[in-house]
This record gives sequence, structure tokens and C-alpha cells, in this order.
Amino acid sequence: MKKLLVVLALAVLTAGPANASVESLIYQEALNTIVPMDLINWKVGDTASYDVKISSFGKMGTNVKTVTKDEGTSIWLTQDLNLSGQKQLAEAQISKADGKILKLIVNGKEQEIPNDPLEIISQDYADVTVPAGTFQCIHVIAKSKQISKLEVWMNPRDTVMDGMIKQIAQTQLFPLTMELTSFKRMP
Repeated sequence: MKKLLVVLALAVLTAGPANASVESLIYQEALNTIVPMDLINWKVGDTASYDVKISSFGKMGTNVKTVTKDEGTSIWLTQDLNLSGQKQLAEAQISKADGKILKLIVNGKEQEIPNDPLEIISQDYADVTVPAGTFQCIHVIAKSKQISKLEVWMNPRDTVMDGMIKQIAQTQLFPLTMELTSFKRMP
């Protein structure tokens, strides 16, 4: 079960498109204590696409996560977020051994790696249906200082990368939902 939590952090979005990708990487550091060694075996070209919905407004944009580079002991993961015409590109260099973010670049500018400890409230098994299909998942409920409630449904075995299939983040302003629409796993 711990394997499924390795990069829950990369799936989390919070309020406001300007900070969404930066804050979505916050939780990577929090999970370092529960991450087994040598866990990330993602391949260049692995891609996951999501619809982003905000509260009752419905679909407000998309998020595409892609592994773009393998540097031996680390990989580069990009998040290309497009919310209502506002675009943001976040690039994270991630250690394959422990999932730790080594470097973060947002819209071409290097950023300080955020630190917002994540508290896991519960974990259970559940099925979830999203535009990409129906999946058996681990359903995790967590919280942090910035997000009062975070629900994530994950299955990296049957999908790609961190296995995030659906997430609902209760931010200070509104609930934000991401649902997997498609994915591609490289051989």
C-alpha cells in the first residue's frame, strides 16, 4: 500500500491557477517518510491527462503530466496546467530512489521546493469511474495546512506514473476536482 502513496503529492492542486502546479508538488516532501527505496520506474513519454473541475462551475481546464527526461538517478516530470486560458508549466526533477523533489522550475523560473506536511487520515479500497474508465483503487483521505481535505483515488499498477485517477481538494475557496481522461505508458 505504501508504494501507491509514493507521489500522491504530484497530483494535488490547490486554489488559484497561478500557484496550482507549485502547490501540487508540496506533498512530495511530506511523503518521504513512507516511501520505500527505488520505487520510481517511470519511463520518458509516460503521460496522464486530466479534466480539472472547480466546484459547481464544471470543467475549467486540463492538466497533463508527462515524464520528459531520465537522468539515471532522477526523472523530470512536467505538469502543463491550463485553467480558463491561464497556462502554467511546472517541471520537477524527482529522485528515483526516494521520490524527493530535487529541483522545481515554474514557467522557466527556479522555485524553492515547498514544504507543507501531509497528514494521512485514512486509506481504504474503492472502485472509481472517471472518463478514462473504471478502476479498483486505493482511496486516501488526507489534509494539510493549505488543504482542509484531500481525497485521492490511485492505482499505478493499471495506469501510469503515480497512478492518480481522481482527486478532490477542498481549498479555502472551493473544491477542485481532477479526473483522469487518458494515459499512455511507455514500454
